[in-house]
Amino acid sequence: MLVFICHIPSFSQTIYEAPKLTCVRSIGSQTELNWDLPMSINPCFSAYEIYASNGNKNGPYTLQASITNPLQTNITINLSTGNPPFYYFYILNRGTCNNPTPPTKTTSDTLFTDKPTAIEIEKVSVVNNQIVVNWLPSSSPEVIGYFIYNNADGSSGGFNIPDTVYGRNTTTFTDTFHNPKSAPVTYAIRAFYACQSALPNYLEGSITPPDKRHNTIRINNQTAPDSCSQTVSINWTPYLIGTTPGVINYEVQTNNNNTGFTTQATVDQNTTATIVRNIPYLVDYCVRIKANLTNGDSSFSNELCFDSLRVVQVPKTDYIRNISIENGNMFVEYIKDTLASPPIGNPILYRSPDMLVFIPLNNTPDYADKYTLLYTDPGNNNINPGNNSFSYMVRLNMPCGNPHFSDTATTLRLGIKDKGNNKAELTWTGFDIQNINFQNFTLEKIEGTDTLFVANYNRNETHYSETQIFDYSLDSLDEVCYRVTANFYNNNDPSPRTLLHSHSNIVCLEPTPKAFVPQAFAPEGNNKTFRPFLIYAVTDNYSFQIYNRWHQLVFSTNNTTDSWDGTFKGAPAPQDGYLYIIRYRGKNGNDYQVSGTIMLIR
Repeated sequence: MLVFICHIPSFSQTIYEAPKLTCVRSIGSQTELNWDLPMSINPCFSAYEIYASNGNKNGPYTLQASITNPLQTNITINLSTGNPPFYYFYILNRGTCNNPTPPTKTTSDTLFTDKPTAIEIEKVSVVNNQIVVNWLPSSSPEVIGYFIYNNADGSSGGFNIPDTVYGRNTTTFTDTFHNPKSAPVTYAIRAFYACQSALPNYLEGSITPPDKRHNTIRINNQTAPDSCSQTVSINWTPYLIGTTPGVINYEVQTNNNNTGFTTQATVDQNTTATIVRNIPYLVDYCVRIKANLTNGDSSFSNELCFDSLRVVQVPKTDYIRNISIENGNMFVEYIKDTLASPPIGNPILYRSPDMLVFIPLNNTPDYADKYTLLYTDPGNNNINPGNNSFSYMVRLNMPCGNPHFSDTATTLRLGIKDKGNNKAELTWTGFDIQNINFQNFTLEKIEGTDTLFVANYNRNETHYSETQIFDYSLDSLDEVCYRVTANFYNNNDPSPRTLLHSHSNIVCLEPTPKAFVPQAFAPEGNNKTFRPFLIYAVTDNYSFQIYNRWHQLVFSTNNTTDSWDGTFKGAPAPQDGYLYIIRYRGKNGNDYQVSGTIMLIR
């Protein structure tokens, strides 16, 4: 600190550690100075010298008083009126002997007679349902605390019964008395000195002026929550600095089941009412207002809470988990949204053959618990899962007249086409379940009680060519069947997820009794005789006849093992085409007739 000392009583006196000035205050026409004694003893104390400068911290300073009592800690002095009539003070600690270790800081801190300026409030906010006031610290080193005023205390509009906090750098006060839900509260602050007398005397610091005072935001609901629309109308008192809006905008924040506040909407500084939407069902739900202040800070209102509000919560997480064809019937597994409001009546399964027109089935589930509904839609002549893919969804009739439809799922349809010669073409279509992790299609062949794996296919592969449907060596009329299975994970399931299977309808082909005949034979060659080869046939009602071009019967037998050797009336028949007629009975009890031409080659 740069000072100018204009009076030095004795050149023989030296300087020791100075007292610490604690405060200066005006009492009428006089000025009172207060200080703390030095920590180090002056062994040859002569005086505390008090210097003052009128209106200029850099001097010049003149000696105002000498204190010869080393234990004295205050003095009252008269000062001439200056312009401006403000004074700066410091103290020296004089001794009559030489100081072998002069202190680095030889003078006290400089104090100013002017009272502290008004304290700048940063914000008032509601934290944990209590009002918290924040301000900037006073720049005056004399300040040791603050008086906190509000308009809700005392009579005549308040601001006359303060709370007290100590410490110049203390800048926060929590008001545990006033309820922020009852009414908005406005705050002002005044700094005070260590030497300040008890209130209401000697209020040295300036109180926050009316145009700089801050008030809390109070939120309240205008109407009762609407359970059907899941809304509530709210309003709030504006955040003001004096009478001016002190905000950039407001955020409407909500807290769902104590998971923390998140912003649902932002409105401008002139808006103090809004509608809160999408209030959830049967959870603790709170609303508050966040004001984004013009000084870059933010302030919160009180919290407006609805305990277990019974709004109508439509399902949001319900889904069809699986769809499959079992024993010719369509099977649908539906997962409920357990947080949704209960529907009116039973959920209804809907079906569509084309994903355009859905019809209600009005069937009750085969199984129901808290989480799941299982439906079976019986297949019949009109609703055959082998003729068409069918799509399903579930409808819930919610309170307030609002229907809710689930997502859709479509059955896997398998078709087969007999190509003859023991061959067939298989094609599958239709499978669709939303939000799944598809793995593959699996094709299986079913023979009697045996299920044989054929192959796996990717999502785009939907065709298989069968080159040998039946094993003729078995000579069995057992049908051969096929089934396709879609293997997938449903991403709506919680982890760890289970691999799910959606089966198609089962398609079957039944072997038909047949008579196989060659196109030609050569009695003098390798094929010396001609007879049909029968499969899936019995010996009953069998006849085998051959005619020449003049319709003469050249061969006839009822024995399945007899064959024509190419002779007629004991002589070789000429090379020519001959008509054959074969009649036989199949193992299925049906009678068959086959005719054609065989070429006899010489």
